[in-house]
Amino acid sequence: MGLIEKAMDKLATSSAAPVAPAQALTPFALDFDRLRAQGVFGPHASTQTQAFELRAVKRRLLRRIGLLQRAGRDRRQLSAEGRTRNLVLFTSTRPGEGKTFSAINLAVSLALEEALPVTLIDGDAARPKVRSYFGLPAGTGLADRLREPKLPLSAICRLADKAPLTVIGEGSRVDNATELYSSPHAKRFFTELSALHPNGVVIIDAPPMLAATESIALARLADEIIFVIEADATPQPAVAAALEEVVDLNPNVSLLLNRCLIPAGGAHYGAYEYYEKRPAPDVSAGAAIGDIP
Repeated sequence: MGLIEKAMDKLATSSAAPVAPAQALTPFALDFDRLRAQGVFGPHASTQTQAFELRAVKRRLLRRIGLLQRAGRDRRQLSAEGRTRNLVLFTSTRPGEGKTFSAINLAVSLALEEALPVTLIDGDAARPKVRSYFGLPAGTGLADRLREPKLPLSAICRLADKAPLTVIGEGSRVDNATELYSSPHAKRFFTELSALHPNGVVIIDAPPMLAATESIALARLADEIIFVIEADATPQPAVAAALEEVVDLNPNVSLLLNRCLIPAGGAHYGAYEYYEKRPAPDVSAGAAIGDIP
């Protein structure tokens, strides 16, 4: 049992409740073969490089939001000190940097390895991709709930059958998603999800900062922002411009370096309990995470 697993063990059972009564949610089959074909974490990857990298990311994130033991206090004490800080936004500078892939990997890993309840939301109205990874059909989702606040959560949530993972799709097409995400309904909705997840995580896949203004509205609502950067690909001026934009909105930003090639024979750091010399993989799903200075 790893570091995170030990920290979560005592509350694993009590924290595994979804955002609405399980019997009211539409179930879906978590197809690990499908996820594996798309490079997503699963039981098959528990001893692979990808798993160790994700554990390093998870440990840092859970510590930041107060769900990992810290300074002799457990996460129940941390959560009791104020509103749960569990709304995590994924964004990037531009399309194609792997933000959706990273968000899905983190969500599945948290649900499978830590038994944490995770709600994964597709907030990229222009280019929604979350549903396709899980093979889910189009249907009622985020946009519909924000338009109609009385719509029950059970109408927009789909619950995985093999993990405490709930998926909320993008919903109906919207002409002005920024206005919708900036509405009081949106603030109440995400606050409600946060309250329903006192011992879990809500992950929002948002559009790239320089591609759509919806991210600006969502960044204001998030507790933590994970900014995905494609290694050796994204121009530095573009990254600087996007980071300046997001830090002005929310200072709680961490960087996730994606597709990072590690030199052969270099030191590979994956998790606290795992450190060794190994050949470089072709592609790293998420090789590094760090705070903005």
